[in-house]
Amino acid sequence: MKSLASESHFQTVETAPECKRLFNAIQSTFRINYKHFVEKIHSYIYAYDLKERPKSTLEYPKERPISTLEVFHMYGPCSPKVGTSPMNMPSAQDILHRDRQRIKSLQARFKPNKYDSRFQDTKEAAHLPISSGDYAISISLGTPQQVQTLVFDTGSDITWTKEFHHYASTSLNIITCDRPLCYSLLPHHTCEMFNNIENTCYYESLYADGSYSKGAWSKDILNITQTGDVFPNFLFGCATEVQTQLPEDGILGLDKTLISFVTQTERTYKGIFSYCFPSSISSTGFLKLGPRDFPNTVKFTHLIANPDYPAYYFINIISIRVGHVQLLTHDFGLMFRNTIIDSGTVITRLPMNVYMTMRNEFQNHMNVLGYGIVQSPVNYFDTCYLNNTRLISIVPIITFTFEGGVNVDLDASATLFPFHAGYIVCLAFVGNSDPTELNVFGNTQQKKLEVVYDVEGERLGFIPDGCP
Repeated sequence: MKSLASESHFQTVETAPECKRLFNAIQSTFRINYKHFVEKIHSYIYAYDLKERPKSTLEYPKERPISTLEVFHMYGPCSPKVGTSPMNMPSAQDILHRDRQRIKSLQARFKPNKYDSRFQDTKEAAHLPISSGDYAISISLGTPQQVQTLVFDTGSDITWTKEFHHYASTSLNIITCDRPLCYSLLPHHTCEMFNNIENTCYYESLYADGSYSKGAWSKDILNITQTGDVFPNFLFGCATEVQTQLPEDGILGLDKTLISFVTQTERTYKGIFSYCFPSSISSTGFLKLGPRDFPNTVKFTHLIANPDYPAYYFINIISIRVGHVQLLTHDFGLMFRNTIIDSGTVITRLPMNVYMTMRNEFQNHMNVLGYGIVQSPVNYFDTCYLNNTRLISIVPIITFTFEGGVNVDLDASATLFPFHAGYIVCLAFVGNSDPTELNVFGNTQQKKLEVVYDVEGERLGFIPDGCP
């Protein structure tokens, strides 16, 4: 069966009389450029071809081994890039600064306002800042294979790498500007010439922290080296110009867009993956790819489809409990309509009224036990304590209840953020100043949980104590 997204089919669309008649029919109602009209049709055809054509019977059988990649902290001793050098480890203040930049960009992408100059033609509104979560995996690209160490990020679409030596790969296919794939599907693309390379389809990712990645859209063989899974025509960005503080090679994009790793590998992995973050900087976690029999302890909530922002993983938070006290706020459910889960955001963001109610109840609990707050090392937090072994044991459990009655209990490791080698700890939540802003369930709160994403099944799972 001929692919709907073949090059010849795309070339036919632009000159087809039916296409021109349709354009003329709607032009009087909608102000639209013919080139943009054709590009949109191209993208729809490619999306249909990618997601709807029959699955091959020659692919992996249903009962196939789960693919598991090792996850490591990119500044820890398990990282092949940094080793054990403590000089490269960012401070807590640096991590929080990057986290603020990421949230700023998330908010700008989520709620662009054409009447607000803050959101007009800004880098923040265009792309997310590089993940502040600091967790990475290793894969291989090209022939012969070149190992790439990439930060995995559920908030990013593009997979790109700065350490892929394209001239050394015999299987590399660079996307050119005359191919419909360049202008009909890919975001962030440009055909402006730089580095004296002609007719190359370039990508450009600009980040809110001042970092950027630029290079050529390319296809090559992707190998999951730990399991032997092979993807012959994986689309990625081959960076030629990079300004970033990342010690790793690049980003593995795990959002829900057409160019993400999740979508490109869905024939094999069925749009299912899960991860567990390392419990410490010197330990490892995992990223599991593909369907499997989940333990009875898994709890699934619904992934909410948001057609205006299809890349994000939206969820519904129904209630929050501090210890045995249920938080009571007006229109609690309505406040959490715009909530996502994100692997690259460190600190969870809540509606301000909810945060203040939770903070007050947390402080009351600690006051009864003889712990008063101390001055925060940063102005980011307002509820901090001098740490000792007793404090960790008496911190109240904070329980999030998600749609479907899914309860997730968070202990001190998932609710406190350490400063000064753990001498001071702060309540690791922040309130949004604007009630229309995006709420985010961050990775500090995901510690000790195996988090399962089932994109095709439209569900998100939590496995308590699912991490080593």
